[in-house]
Amino acid sequence: MDQLIPVADPPVLQPGEGPVPPRWWHLGPEDRAALGMWAAAHAALLVLAWAASWVYRAGRGSAPLTGAWDHWDAQWYQAIAAHGYFSAQSKPNAAAFFPGYPAVLAGAHLILGNWVLAELAVATVAGGFAVVSLARLAGSRRAVLYLLTMPAAVFLMAGYAEGLFLALAIPAWHAGTRGRWRTAALLAGLSGLVRPDALFLIPALVVMALTGPQGRRLAGAGWACLALAGPGAYEAYLTVSRGWDTWRKANEAGWYLRTVTPVSAWKFTWGWAFGHQLSAGYAFEYQLELGAMIIMVAATVAFLVFRRWPQAAYCGLAAVSLGTQTYYQTGTRTVLVLFPVCVALAAIDARHPWARWAWLSVMAPLAAVVGLLFLAYQWAG
Repeated sequence: MDQLIPVADPPVLQPGEGPVPPRWWHLGPEDRAALGMWAAAHAALLVLAWAASWVYRAGRGSAPLTGAWDHWDAQWYQAIAAHGYFSAQSKPNAAAFFPGYPAVLAGAHLILGNWVLAELAVATVAGGFAVVSLARLAGSRRAVLYLLTMPAAVFLMAGYAEGLFLALAIPAWHAGTRGRWRTAALLAGLSGLVRPDALFLIPALVVMALTGPQGRRLAGAGWACLALAGPGAYEAYLTVSRGWDTWRKANEAGWYLRTVTPVSAWKFTWGWAFGHQLSAGYAFEYQLELGAMIIMVAATVAFLVFRRWPQAAYCGLAAVSLGTQTYYQTGTRTVLVLFPVCVALAAIDARHPWARWAWLSVMAPLAAVVGLLFLAYQWAG
């Protein structure tokens, strides 16, 4: 049974041990296959965008195709990139969004001159790095298939920060498995400027170091802890600009998120999902949030059972964080960045191909539905 949960991460090696990993610009067959799958996912998204531009319109004409991606958080990131956090033109409570993605988006906009095109370009490039890194980490393109059929996969290809986060987080993890802790710390620190999920990733890297080879554990853990400089820098900026605890206050004021007990959070989300308090579309999204929490908890338990301590720390901290706020929010997108789950599923797939079809029969339709909801400007997480 221990074979079912990844061969996931290669053993931590001393510098110079094991095969030399390919340079990022040297694309092997699995790398090219991963990029091919990434391109196919974009083709599928274009079909969904075209369908959404017509099917959800009551009039005689279609909606603008480029506008299909310009929704929800994408507009928040545009506003931050254009106006910063605290100018007269800034949106209230924008401090809830980390600055890494808006900074990259602003750079892309300088080149392309259009916000939607800039978002799509950043997503495409970052996602390409992410899928190649994931294929290399797992040793197989199968992991990419599982990532691209996650219910929230559309957010990898829209103006959201998940793709950029994965483009940094997966190589950071891979560097950690090879004992390259300086590289891991740098990449994880940068990911901490992109999304708060780095606060789950960095402790998991510390666990990886502490459970690694004797003699290098404390050094590796020390380097991993230095990655906290990334999110720490943003916290310092907010403290100097508006006072301490600004990020928490922005989340509470803008989205009514505060710390509660796990039971309270489950009950609140369950009520919105099945209590007929919201419209059907919003209720469906909270049903997905409940499913995302179940996946996170199940993954944590499975990794603990098979003694995959870093993976258990990553998934477990995510579950605790999302499971102790007023209601489950962004759970489906959080599952999207829990890449050890994709690696584990790829390992299971290698031995039990039927698992792939079981996964696809449930998740691929959900991914299509969530994609259509987002592209049609309906709430999708």
